[in-house]
Amino acid sequence: MSPLQVIYDCDPGKDDAFALFLALARPDVLNVVAVTAVEGNVPVAFTTSNARRIVEAAGRSEIPVYRGCARPILRPLDAGEQVQGAGGLDDSGLPGQVQPEHPEHAVTALIAMLEAAPEPLTIAAIGPLTNIAVLLVARPDLAARIEHLVIMGGSEGRGNLGDFAEYNIRIDPHAAACVFGSGIPATLVTLDQTRDLRPPMTWFESMAGFGAPGRALAAMWRADPIALYDVAVTGLMLWPDLFETQPCSVMVETCDEKRMGQTRIVRGQGPCRIVTTLDAAIFYDRIVEAMAAYGERPST
Repeated sequence: MSPLQVIYDCDPGKDDAFALFLALARPDVLNVVAVTAVEGNVPVAFTTSNARRIVEAAGRSEIPVYRGCARPILRPLDAGEQVQGAGGLDDSGLPGQVQPEHPEHAVTALIAMLEAAPEPLTIAAIGPLTNIAVLLVARPDLAARIEHLVIMGGSEGRGNLGDFAEYNIRIDPHAAACVFGSGIPATLVTLDQTRDLRPPMTWFESMAGFGAPGRALAAMWRADPIALYDVAVTGLMLWPDLFETQPCSVMVETCDEKRMGQTRIVRGQGPCRIVTTLDAAIFYDRIVEAMAAYGERPST
């Protein structure tokens, strides 16, 4: 089978970095067409530069990176520097970017790519959904050119930015409401299924010999371990056999300030699917196997 054609819309952040490194390790399965950066874990100037550093460290400097929206649609940005560090990839040891970002805005680039692609594209959305919402407002006709959205966001239970909301949705709840209301086929990887994806430090250290990507991951998790939230999105696209899903509908709270960004997920029917279980043990094994490809490349 031909590789899946996918655009990553992200806010790197170290779990975004891991998700991208994993995708770029398997070009036989995932062809990363482009990376679009959005505000989120840190301001968009950092997320864009970080995305360039990631693709270059992975030996894929030909992949274009586009800077997207610098703030949520209706709310001020509440960036996550307290979790990800002021630059988003603090402690990674990754070199600075070599090539500049592309001059086009991410939304303009998304429009052009969707129009030009011979077949509809998949978008892996692992940050706030601002870029995608603005795209859909500007060009609602292009919803039909998106084959599938794979989204890290939402929670059926406790949130991680306040009691009710998951971080990516809370940062721009109005964008999330727009995207989930679009009818585009989407699979939702929630906080419920990812908050306990926390391998031991020895697991990260086992990848330290896998080139610049492996060294960066080991260093970042040694400094501050977090769950593999965004990594699960890449895992779902690489190894769908490890994941079970159910149909669902998703509503996003945009009125009640206390519950802003809360996702109300109704299982059983609807245009989306939600991940219900994943085989974490096999997932961890396959990640290491995939990341080992970087150990076979010259050091960056």
